[in-house]
Amino acid sequence: MQTILYIVTKSDLGGIQKYLLEIARNLPEDINAYFLMGSSGYLSDELLKLGIQNENIHFIPMTNNIFDITQHVKSNFNTLQLIKKIKPDIIHCNATTGAIVGAVCGFLTNTKTIYTVHGWPFTDGISKNKQKFYKVLEFLICSVFRKIICVSEYDRQIGIKALPMYKNKMVTIHNGISDIPDEFKKKEFSKDKLKIVMISRFCPQKDPYTLINAVNQLNKEGLNIELDLFGYGEELDKVLSTIEETNCSNIQYKGEISDITPILRNYDVYALISNWEGLPIGIIEAMRAGLPILVSNVGGNSECVNGNGYLVKRQNVSDCCKQLKKLYDEKEKIVELSQNSRELYYAEFSVNQMFKNTIGNY
Repeated sequence: MQTILYIVTKSDLGGIQKYLLEIARNLPEDINAYFLMGSSGYLSDELLKLGIQNENIHFIPMTNNIFDITQHVKSNFNTLQLIKKIKPDIIHCNATTGAIVGAVCGFLTNTKTIYTVHGWPFTDGISKNKQKFYKVLEFLICSVFRKIICVSEYDRQIGIKALPMYKNKMVTIHNGISDIPDEFKKKEFSKDKLKIVMISRFCPQKDPYTLINAVNQLNKEGLNIELDLFGYGEELDKVLSTIEETNCSNIQYKGEISDITPILRNYDVYALISNWEGLPIGIIEAMRAGLPILVSNVGGNSECVNGNGYLVKRQNVSDCCKQLKKLYDEKEKIVELSQNSRELYYAEFSVNQMFKNTIGNY
């Protein structure tokens, strides 16, 4: 029996949490998994639904404020106590804060430690000063890890460029998710309009504003394009204000949503415009449903586009309009784009492939 401790900062709905749920869903019987997170929420609730026992789910407050030394010390101290109690064979860290806690505690307890990078904090789109700071931080913590899993080849390449001394530790394992029943896959597309959905956490990383402004501009030009936005986050008020300023009835905020599987089939295109990314689970969910995709050309997004949609230049409304027009004018091609999404999902982003490669690294 192998014991593995998974560490993640937050429990709220997001790509990292869905990644961990897919791992939990597929764990073999000879792995005893523990999960450590900053607080209860979506992830802990879903783990319980999967049958993970209460005693295997732990909460220790963590902070994303890198300069809150007091909280970091408390997080590390409490995590050390947990590690001494459960004696994991492997610590599997996720995202930067989780990696800091895992690196410190893994080093102090001489426990083998793995780090999944869900987008480097020094990737393009982040300010130059932050990039410099995080390159130093990642240099320090990555010295501890036995393996560094990058969820996209893009991330592996920029990791090698920034931290060449850890090149041999880095491997690319694409995010993967379980398939869905046929009833949730796209069957028919709109005839006289284009229905787009963007599902996102509204924060500085994401950029719904480029998409909102592009859709508004095209509607003013006479195209019939509908855009529904689902999400939550610290920039929700800004998103709502941007929608209101357009005065366009075809652009709607639809609230928060925890499971997007049943709704994707109601749309013609999935859009995710971001300033930076690792490799978003949301894009893979859209491909799995058979939707063409429209995504910004950042991070690993380009690895999800191969005859199934279009890439958009970051923060470029005119280019977003150009790619949207292609989707609108080539409605006879949209079925082909849909089929290509399904094929690419199955070939590159299935949960079996991700899990097999992850377990191999264990």
